[in-house]
Amino acid sequence: MSADARVACADGPIDKLVRIGFSEYEAKAYVALLRESPVTGYQLAKLSAVPRSMIYEVLGKLTARGAAMTLRKEGSTQYAPVPAQEFLEQMHREQDTLINSLEEDLADLDATSDLDYVWNIEGHDNVMARAEDMIAQAQCRIYLSLLPATFPSLSPSLQEAAARGVQIVLYSTEDLDLPGGRVIAAPVPEEAGGRVEGLWLVLVVDGAQVLIGELLNENQARASWTGSPLFVFVAEHHMRTDLYLPRVLALLGDQAQDLIREEDRELFACAFESRLEA
Repeated sequence: MSADARVACADGPIDKLVRIGFSEYEAKAYVALLRESPVTGYQLAKLSAVPRSMIYEVLGKLTARGAAMTLRKEGSTQYAPVPAQEFLEQMHREQDTLINSLEEDLADLDATSDLDYVWNIEGHDNVMARAEDMIAQAQCRIYLSLLPATFPSLSPSLQEAAARGVQIVLYSTEDLDLPGGRVIAAPVPEEAGGRVEGLWLVLVVDGAQVLIGELLNENQARASWTGSPLFVFVAEHHMRTDLYLPRVLALLGDQAQDLIREEDRELFACAFESRLEA
């Protein structure tokens, strides 16, 4: 099987049914029933590639799930699927009921984690999910620094926050379009480019939690998250002072070069080149 075919299979209905709890044989049999029915167990085994020795056990499980129906026709037992929309709606209702009940059960057991700890998050998708969750929780203010390539993934969440009246200040290396937010574009000096590329994401929400993400390579990322007041203060203070630093340096003019020690000038290089977008 080609790589493209394997990808197609991984995104197909059988794989998705397996992910919601079907066995592979159950998924194959249900999909085959949707394509052709009513059929006998023998016919379904041929259509679905489920072994004949397993087909009646599989059909029994599908019937118990509410995904298949039996009918007597011409002296034999035949099988038909419960229509997909009807079955999925029923499954959705059952899952909602179960999750709501589980939320109550787990809330009674949940001991609040010590937010002063620094928690490590592995994986690009997991880091982005945490960032989206933090943005969704924001009530007052968001300070965010990110690479331009990351912005499209978080833009919908940020726009929703802005619509709720949350104050947003966004720092990046390029101009970005964020209606309702304040964007600060700070070109990065070539000598600092490597460090900035690694420091992929810094997010502070409501002065209460901070997420700092590191991009390891194109497909791998990790981050640290904490509600520690000290860490949150340092991260937010750093980004908020960046907002004013270019203005202060502009007011100082040529005096800035005299006041800043030569070995520290690289730290201020971004500020010299920054411009503020209203």
